[in-house]
Amino acid sequence: MLSNTRRTLILAGVTALAFATYGFFNVNTGWETLSTSFMRNDRPYGGGDFRVKGNEVMSIKVAHPDVTFKPLSKLKDPQQAEPTEAWMNDTDELLNRTTVAFFRGTVDGGMKRYFQQFGQGAAWWYTKDWRTQYVATAWIDYKAPTDEHDNAPKTTRLLKTSDGGKEWTQLQWPAAQGINQLLFLDAQRGYAVGERLGIWRTVDGGQSWHVVTPPAGAVTSARPNQQFNAVNLGPDGVLRVAYTVAQASSVQSFVERLDWGKEVFTRDAQLPGQTIARLEASPDSAADYSLYALALLDTTQSNGQDGQTRPKRERIGVISTWTKTHPEAVTRLHTFDAGLMLDGLSVGTRGVLLVYATDPNTKNGGGAPIDLTFSSTDAGRNWTKTRDQTAQGGYFDPHDNTLYSLFAYTLKKQQF
Repeated sequence: MLSNTRRTLILAGVTALAFATYGFFNVNTGWETLSTSFMRNDRPYGGGDFRVKGNEVMSIKVAHPDVTFKPLSKLKDPQQAEPTEAWMNDTDELLNRTTVAFFRGTVDGGMKRYFQQFGQGAAWWYTKDWRTQYVATAWIDYKAPTDEHDNAPKTTRLLKTSDGGKEWTQLQWPAAQGINQLLFLDAQRGYAVGERLGIWRTVDGGQSWHVVTPPAGAVTSARPNQQFNAVNLGPDGVLRVAYTVAQASSVQSFVERLDWGKEVFTRDAQLPGQTIARLEASPDSAADYSLYALALLDTTQSNGQDGQTRPKRERIGVISTWTKTHPEAVTRLHTFDAGLMLDGLSVGTRGVLLVYATDPNTKNGGGAPIDLTFSSTDAGRNWTKTRDQTAQGGYFDPHDNTLYSLFAYTLKKQQF
């Protein structure tokens, strides 16, 4: 969910990873084209955070309002474009009119909008049969006065459908409390994780929510708007949260776990010298599964003034793993090339791992950034680097190891 700070740059669209692939030696040719006109008729254009099941599609889309311009004959200055209406030239008003919409349809037959409301951000969850969806929307009033922390007023709404999106019910939820993630075991039991380390649990399909106390080590008065670095709900219902603690010469990331029905978090894993960015569990088995953490390494340096060492975050990414039954045995699987920006992590069945990154491409005079994917099919022992065109959105289905990507209006998929 979005921060309600005016300084935050808000981009229309649910955050979607640029699922292009990397490698200056391998060019990815494994894509299968599903459609060349995906959501072409919805303006402003964008696929949103979509999901595909056979020929069916659903999507949550966050979009700025459509901006139109006056014809040349009506311009005051023929050298300067002029919006049709005055509000279209007001950045705060454009943000205020940003909307969240839910779509369903087919890959080849078009999409239908089932609800739309004002909001600049959204989080959602759905059952495997797609009948039940939860959607949390956040609308920030960018024209209202801010508080002492430069925060603008925010309204959060939580909605639910049990018939695949045709009818929606707004659930009771404190409007000022943002929701970053919705993580459920089934249609009735799950968590909402929000800002300021907020955690809520429901056992009755969102009709009521129980506040869960966050790990004591994550709470600090120096960061009133703090959030967890990463959150994951395992296939057995164990909630894990990751947070970082700064120390004199380095940092430490801690992962703590909360078994379903319990009230107190316990320590799960510790990663010295790392700042965790993503945390994922393999979906293979609830009895024993692997956890994977994508993180940035921290090194130390002397500041040259008082001789004291200071933590310095290098842009060097690593991926580490441990198992549900042996969290004390953390193993570093791979260190990625220096200078890459890590964008995301997907974990599939049968040892499939995908790490998304961006090469800033600043060497030798620079150039356009290159979107990357590192893939492994043997649980991280070996990695393949491939390269493809930049995608405008996509997602990975961990249950059948299928990656979907949207290139302009062209929807493609590939399997690992």
